[in-house]
Amino acid sequence: MDADGYVILPELLPAAGLAAARAHADALLQGVPWSDNDFDGRRTRRVYNLLADPGAFTPLLLHPAVRALVAERLGAEHQFGMLFLSAVDPGQGAQVPHFDAGVYPLPRDVEAEVNVIWALDDFTAANGATLVAPGSHRWPAGRRPDPSQLVPAEMPAGSALVYSGRLWHGAGHNRASAPRRALIAEHLLPWLRPADHHALALGAPGLRALPPELRVLAGLPAGGRYAGFVGGALPERWLAG
Repeated sequence: MDADGYVILPELLPAAGLAAARAHADALLQGVPWSDNDFDGRRTRRVYNLLADPGAFTPLLLHPAVRALVAERLGAEHQFGMLFLSAVDPGQGAQVPHFDAGVYPLPRDVEAEVNVIWALDDFTAANGATLVAPGSHRWPAGRRPDPSQLVPAEMPAGSALVYSGRLWHGAGHNRASAPRRALIAEHLLPWLRPADHHALALGAPGLRALPPELRVLAGLPAGGRYAGFVGGALPERWLAG
């Protein structure tokens, strides 16, 4: 992580856990159309609001090895940013390179975001494995990668790619004959506004239905000493009432 800006944790999921996650992914993707813009991918399907039905994704979202690495980089208190399921279908071209933390007006040396891509299928150069520019999390503002600096993050299904929000990357070109499925979970410092408004999407009943660990990651706790109260009370106390 320090040197390259990313690390692959190989084959974290047991066979049964991977099979369950794949089945849950297929159920959620049923009938989902392709995205309507070039960045998300016009031959890519995305499913959001996953906390409404985390199901077999729960062990991935709370995997201790991944959680420990994220906490090491961001601190014990952090929250989900964007959280979605992605299926890059055959024929989808490469995504425009970007770095996820670029949506925040922060200096390049601030580690505000650490993200995870769970491979639900083998990630290969042929099926559009995520392209990463090693070491680019240390680049100064304004520097962009050229194609020769992007390498595929190949990994077997059940593995997790954990990377800095400052790392330049992008989905690859799927030249294979089958979709490449992935679960993407962004993690942010608690005082940043996440791309997904999880609490609003879930509502109070949905938040109450989550395990406590997922409620925390959904951004329910106060984001600081004077940030995130509800009617002058801590959110958990308000929710319990």
